[in-house]
Amino acid sequence: MSIWKDRAGRYHVSIQRGGKRIHRICPITATWRDAKRKESELIQRFESVSTGKVLIADAIQHWLKTEVAHQKARISTEGNAYALADWVEGETLQDVVAVAERYKRDNRGLLTGSTINRRLAVLRRVANLAYKRWGWLKEPIASKIELLPENPARERYLTRSELARLLLGIQLRAARRAALVAAFTGLRRGELAQLRPVNIQGDLIYLRTTKNGKPRIIPVVHHVRFALRNLPFGVHADTLTHVVQRALPGVRFHDLRHTAASLLIQAGVDLYRVGAILGHSDTRTTKRYTHLAVADLRTAIATLGRGFAPTDTQADSSKDKQQAA
Repeated sequence: MSIWKDRAGRYHVSIQRGGKRIHRICPITATWRDAKRKESELIQRFESVSTGKVLIADAIQHWLKTEVAHQKARISTEGNAYALADWVEGETLQDVVAVAERYKRDNRGLLTGSTINRRLAVLRRVANLAYKRWGWLKEPIASKIELLPENPARERYLTRSELARLLLGIQLRAARRAALVAAFTGLRRGELAQLRPVNIQGDLIYLRTTKNGKPRIIPVVHHVRFALRNLPFGVHADTLTHVVQRALPGVRFHDLRHTAASLLIQAGVDLYRVGAILGHSDTRTTKRYTHLAVADLRTAIATLGRGFAPTDTQADSSKDKQQAA
């Protein structure tokens, strides 16, 4: 019997082919029809494996369910996987290298190299697992998927006048408040979208969950506090990206995070504290802003020459000429 119901009311589906047995337990809410559908899927998957015609789409779905489902970066990984849907449709694992090359050809110039590479990494990982763990490929073809050269790290900082123009150009009030907070706190787009009143205590923002998995505390300057009175902002993270690009073409929402770092360094804050405010887990990330600190030091050292009067320098030069004579 391939389908049966246990005492808890859950349907069990089991198939056996070629001496191998596959067993699945359906959710408690599943019906008999759902169980039959699961049985058909298992049979189809088994037959595709035995004939060597496993679809890339099926392999990606299997990978998302078995390996990615419990990862912290699950949402972004799923997004990169689903972005491949049009290119992997109807394609088998044996053609994964050709699919990768076609994706690069179709998207080069439209997407950044790093974005393309993240999606190619999905194909690489699935092909690697299909060979090493699942037995769906007979040869290691994952290494044949070549990535593009990575783009240099983007370092775009808004001046105060540019920031003012950007804020004036954002028509949506909630998005304007979010952009203002981002520019003076360095909060990421996702962190802003998830802000709630419980995160605000006095002049501090408390973040329990962050990108690096560690809690973070960010002080808030007085002229930004009004923007945090009505939380959540009620704006989707993708909306923040679009409104910033429309308000000031060529500027990305993430540039506001770099702007916050720039403003902190201009105010004399050392790189260690800048990294703590931005939530960098690695000091090497913060060192990208070293050139800003050097520029401010150059400006500071230039002030040393302002105390010398022209008459003093002229007198010194005349003495040098007399000694040389």
